[in-house]
Amino acid sequence: MRNAADTHFQATASRSLGVWWVGLVLALTGLAAAAVEPVTGAQPWDPQPEKASLNPGLAVTYAYGRQVHVDDIETLDVPVIGRPLAKIAHRTVDGNVLTSDRPLLVAAHIRGLIRFNQTGTYTFRVESNDGVKVRIGGKRVWYDPEIHANRWSPPIPFDVVQTGWYELWINYYQKKGTSALQLMWKLPGSQSRVHVPPDALAHLDKQIGQ
Repeated sequence: MRNAADTHFQATASRSLGVWWVGLVLALTGLAAAAVEPVTGAQPWDPQPEKASLNPGLAVTYAYGRQVHVDDIETLDVPVIGRPLAKIAHRTVDGNVLTSDRPLLVAAHIRGLIRFNQTGTYTFRVESNDGVKVRIGGKRVWYDPEIHANRWSPPIPFDVVQTGWYELWINYYQKKGTSALQLMWKLPGSQSRVHVPPDALAHLDKQIGQ
């Protein structure tokens, strides 16, 4: 038979658990709301490029050395121009990073254009290992600057009000061990997430070595 002290303890514990649960739900709801905040105001490349001026893939410039934060590679020391990236779909356990000739201590400036063929809300996700900063059309899309294992961004809604080519700007580094850099999207109205395809990516001669 329960005494008054037992009853009081159980009631207090139940209320505490209820408060904790409500707090957790509210916290997760807040995080979810923040995760789906759309990126707005991106501007197309101006003027829009002529087809003849476009080169396939994204231009990439490398530098080599130890990095611990993506803001440390705004300027690359001793830059080396690499082979263009057909798409951003990279993962490796111990192989070379992207199109570089090294498996570790690699920093990369990736520059080019991304084409949106329809208006509406695209949804991006970015995977990185290690730090990365992504901008499209002059707007920050994702920022995960420090050393970390493979991890994905939350879904990132991106509003497109005008079709055409937009600047795609990525700074990325890998310290050591495994590496990853992936860029995926869902088209407006689609439920399928795919890598941004090569025919939606290009670069101009003026973007090489930037």
